[in-house]
Amino acid sequence: MTFHIMRKMDLLNAMRTFVAVVAQRSFSGAAKTLGIVNSAVSRQITELEKHYGCQLLVRSTRSMNLTPEGHHFLAEFEAILSRLDQLEQGAIDRRSAIAGRIRISSPLHSAQLGLQPALSHFLSDHPEVSLSWLLVNRQVNLVEEGVDLAIRVGDLPDSGLVARPYATVSIDFVASPDYLARYGAPEHPKSLSQHRCIVDNSNPQLTRWRYQEAGQEHQIRVPGTLEVNQGELAAQFAADGLGIAQLPRFMVAPYLDSGRLVSVLESYRLPPFPISLIYPANRTTSAPVRALVDHLLQHKPETLAL
Repeated sequence: MTFHIMRKMDLLNAMRTFVAVVAQRSFSGAAKTLGIVNSAVSRQITELEKHYGCQLLVRSTRSMNLTPEGHHFLAEFEAILSRLDQLEQGAIDRRSAIAGRIRISSPLHSAQLGLQPALSHFLSDHPEVSLSWLLVNRQVNLVEEGVDLAIRVGDLPDSGLVARPYATVSIDFVASPDYLARYGAPEHPKSLSQHRCIVDNSNPQLTRWRYQEAGQEHQIRVPGTLEVNQGELAAQFAADGLGIAQLPRFMVAPYLDSGRLVSVLESYRLPPFPISLIYPANRTTSAPVRALVDHLLQHKPETLAL
């Protein structure tokens, strides 16, 4: 008998069909178990015998028996299929296990968004997970840099990434009462050019200050009397009376609560910015990442736009 070469997937299907035929002791029983027609069972067994160049079954109108070769190949097929099933189950288990390393990225100062307590709680619940947290004020390429999850502030461009709303944050113009007593309060953002301004230059988006007027967004370049690359420092300098700053509300909230800072130009404040959780749109996203996203969404602040 000459050998007949079958495609790998067809061969595996035929192996499963052969094992089912032996288990059911009939073609019709195997067809019912596998959800296929009798003719498909017969064709697969015939193709399998051609492939291995031997007869596997002796069939008559009343009985069906394995040949010596059939006994040999049955044991081999069962071992092969069992190993494949183990590999499949192992892959499923690995995808569903909440373990391994997660790499996330967020802007500088974003620890104040309430992320740290939520992350700490998640890691306590899942001790098999390790975390790498990159804080940087740039658009991280998740795929190229191996980042599993990013926290982004502001409107998002169209991309192949999944975006889940997390919170919103407002951006305020703030100054100390002492500064306002000395220099007066600006009546319009354009008058900021006549004021001392404290600029956080760690974020390229903040090199120009933005404001809203008559439903339109505008930008204005302000004199950087004092420039720092940390928003917390800008807030502290503003609270010390050294100028006006434009900063996220969560960063200046303690100073506003204590009265060391007050809001100015409130009628020109921009609408709250969205904060989103971003991750690749991939059906094989790992179980730890899915679990972390769900956890952050369950513990998200309703709003940071106080």
